[in-house]
Amino acid sequence: MYRGNRILAMIPAFRSHDGRHDEHIRILAERPLIYWTIQPLLQMIELDEVIVSSEDVNTQIISSHYGANVIELPSTHVTEQTPSLLAVKHALAYLEREGKTFDIVLYLHPSSPLRQPADIEKCLQLLVEGGYDCTASFTEALENPNETWTLHENNEATLYKDNHYFFMPRHEQPYTYGRLNGAIYAFHAHYARECIHSFLEGSVGAYMMDHTQSLVVKQEADRKEAEKILLARRDAEDHA
Repeated sequence: MYRGNRILAMIPAFRSHDGRHDEHIRILAERPLIYWTIQPLLQMIELDEVIVSSEDVNTQIISSHYGANVIELPSTHVTEQTPSLLAVKHALAYLEREGKTFDIVLYLHPSSPLRQPADIEKCLQLLVEGGYDCTASFTEALENPNETWTLHENNEATLYKDNHYFFMPRHEQPYTYGRLNGAIYAFHAHYARECIHSFLEGSVGAYMMDHTQSLVVKQEADRKEAEKILLARRDAEDHA
């Protein structure tokens, strides 16, 4: 419980866009990928329950082995791009039938294995103290949108959305730009029940994460980089 709020941590482990089911249980730094999200959550005393939502039996078995509770996502809910909101509503309804209710949901995708418990705690704190409907983790934008141009079929180039900030020195521009890194979402459960398409429909608070910890495992190069960092962390802890 966090400041009187019951907290549900949910890990979505749906099949990948190419139909593969083993994406979340492939070995990374001597453990299944999903382990690196489950393990830190189980150490956080603020969390009342940690669940994995998946339609894959092997993912369910491995997640349960590492201490997470498992909710089977019905095959009717699984599409090439399973809507995150649909899975959240299913999990909340499932748990409510078991007599479990929650005030806040943490949504943490297993493809972001480098997030730290401190990142989760700060995102949660921002939600509660900032009065937002949802908070999400961001990292610095790869490109400043003020430097973006639209290239037309006739080879003409025009400023994207007629952005006059392009003509200002960057240090004088009034905004900081970030991009969602997908590592952490926190939102009120009652708000999620009312959303239609996404839990980013209301007011969104931004928690900025370090670029390295924002790494998302999508390609083999990402896996190698994440593995190097995770093994280095383990070695540092062993020698502490």
